[in-house]
Amino acid sequence: MRKRLLVTGGLQYDDAIDRPQGLRFKAARLIELNLESKEIKTRAEYVASGENYPLEGPNSIFLSAGLDGNRLYVCTSTEVLEYSYPDLEVLRVVSYPFFQNLHHVRVVGGRVAVVSTGLDLLVFLDRGTLEPVKFVNALGKDPWHKYSPDIDYRKYVSLKPHDSHPNHVFQIDGALWLTRFIQRDAICIDDFKRTINIGLESPHDGLVYEGGVYFTTVDGHIVRANATSFEIEDVVDLNMLEGSSGALGWCRGLLVEDGIAYVGFTRLRATKIKENVRWALRLVGSSQPRDTRVAAYNLKKRTKVAEVTFPHDSISAIYSVLAP
Repeated sequence: MRKRLLVTGGLQYDDAIDRPQGLRFKAARLIELNLESKEIKTRAEYVASGENYPLEGPNSIFLSAGLDGNRLYVCTSTEVLEYSYPDLEVLRVVSYPFFQNLHHVRVVGGRVAVVSTGLDLLVFLDRGTLEPVKFVNALGKDPWHKYSPDIDYRKYVSLKPHDSHPNHVFQIDGALWLTRFIQRDAICIDDFKRTINIGLESPHDGLVYEGGVYFTTVDGHIVRANATSFEIEDVVDLNMLEGSSGALGWCRGLLVEDGIAYVGFTRLRATKIKENVRWALRLVGSSQPRDTRVAAYNLKKRTKVAEVTFPHDSISAIYSVLAP
C-alpha cells in the first residue's frame, strides 16, 4: 500500500451554508497525507484575490490537479497555477474570461488541458506560453453556441444549470476523453461516437491504469471500464463494502495502484440546491454525516485497508488524490 498521498481541496468558511454556492471556501489547500502515521501536512495554501474572480469575492479552493514530472498544475474556479514540484514554488498563474468553474487541469502532450465546467468547455493551452490554442464543447457543439467570447464569465459566481458539466479529462492510446457529470458518461472528444456509459450516478475522475479506466460516482461507487472495448467490467459499491446505512459522503478523487483504490470523500452538508445530492436525501437523515476523509480499499478482496479523517480546520472538500 502507498504510504504518502497528495490531496487537493479547500477549507470552508464557518458560515459557508449562508454564502452562495461558489463563494464558500476561504483557503485552497494542497495536503500531504501519510496513511501509515496519519500525519496531515499542508504543503501549499492559496488565498484567491484580485480581478480574476467575481465581484462578490473569490472562491479559494484547489480543484482537480495534475502532476507532470517536476511540475504541478492545479486550478481554482477561475485560475490555473503552475507550481514547481516538490518545492512548490508558484511559477505562473494564468486566467482567461472563459475560465468559469474550472474543475480539472492536466498536461497532455505539449498542451495543458483545462476543463471549464461553467461553459461546458475543454480548453487547451500551449504549455510553453499558456496561451489558448483550442476549444472543445463537451456536447460536440460549436464552443460559442451558447456563450460569447467577448464576455468575462469569471465575474459570474455560477452559470448553472449546465448542459453537460464536464469535470475530468484523460487519455487512452493518445485519444482524449472527457467525463460528463450530467450525461453520466465519458466521451472521446476526437470521435464523439465513442462513449463509456457509466450510468449509476454522476461520475468524477477518469483514471487510466493497467488496461482499465476507473471512475468514481458521487454516491460511492468505483466503476472500471475496459480501455479497449469501453464496456463496464467491474463495479465496486463502497456503501455495501462498508455496510453503511448512511451516505458515505460526496465521493470524488481517485488513485488506483497495485490493486488498491485511494478514494476521497467530502462531508455532506446542507445545501439550498438539494437536487445536487438527490441520491443522498434519503440517507443523510438516517445517520450523522461522515467527515471529509481518504480511504483505501483492496479492490480484489473488497475490503477497506486504511482510512484517515481530516480535522475540520484542515480541509473541508476533496477534489483529487495524487501519487507524489
